[in-house]
Amino acid sequence: MTTAAIDWSQVFELVWAGALAGVGVSIAFATLILGATRAADHRRADRGRVAGAYVVLGALAAFAFAGSVVFGVYVIVAK
Repeated sequence: MTTAAIDWSQVFELVWAGALAGVGVSIAFATLILGATRAADHRRADRGRVAGAYVVLGALAAFAFAGSVVFGVYVIVAK
C-alpha cells in the first residue's frame, strides 16, 4: 500500500482561498440584493436621489459578483 504525500501548504492555501472567495462572493451578492430592494423602496417613497445611489451600489455589486463568477469559471477551465 502506498502512502500519499500531502503538501500541507497547498491544503492550507486551498482552505483559506476557498473561504475567502466564498465570503467575497456572498457579500457581493448580498450587496446586489440590498441595492435592488432598497432602491425599489426609496423609489416608491419618492426619494429619487437615494434610490439612484442604491441603484449604483447594486450595479457595482452586480459587476463584482459577475466578475467573480467569470474568474472562477476561468480558473476551473484553465486547470
